[in-house]
Amino acid sequence: MIDKQLIKTISIFSMIIGALTGIIPLIPALTGLAFTILMFAVAPTVLFYFKKLNLIENFEMEKCLTIGAISGAMACVGFSIVYFICALFLHFLLKIQAFLWIKVLFANFGFMIPMIIFMALAAALFNAFSAFLVSYFIYFKQNKE
Repeated sequence: MIDKQLIKTISIFSMIIGALTGIIPLIPALTGLAFTILMFAVAPTVLFYFKKLNLIENFEMEKCLTIGAISGAMACVGFSIVYFICALFLHFLLKIQAFLWIKVLFANFGFMIPMIIFMALAAALFNAFSAFLVSYFIYFKQNKE
């Protein structure tokens, strides 16, 4: 079982990763890279970093799936907050037409919240799967030796 302090640490660390990832798609050519990192790479990063800090003793399947889901959802929330605010700021400051959609999105605020929740659930699902793969390969490697 995961204790509350570890969940708080995972959430904060994942939101920081998400916030840093939210800056990347402001360069339009790197949008695909940012979403790939957000959807697949947050959970393995959190798992390996926490293993390095000895906050996780072993890679149990259930623990890794939980960490993957929490880290994916929190990273998506951090990504959304930073990206939407920065894109809105760039649209109004620089009048860049690439971010015109953000003005429409903020006008329909009732659509933005369900979209963020859906993206967070998708990120949680994909990151849980990548955490599952990490735990499976580490378990396979440990039993092979």
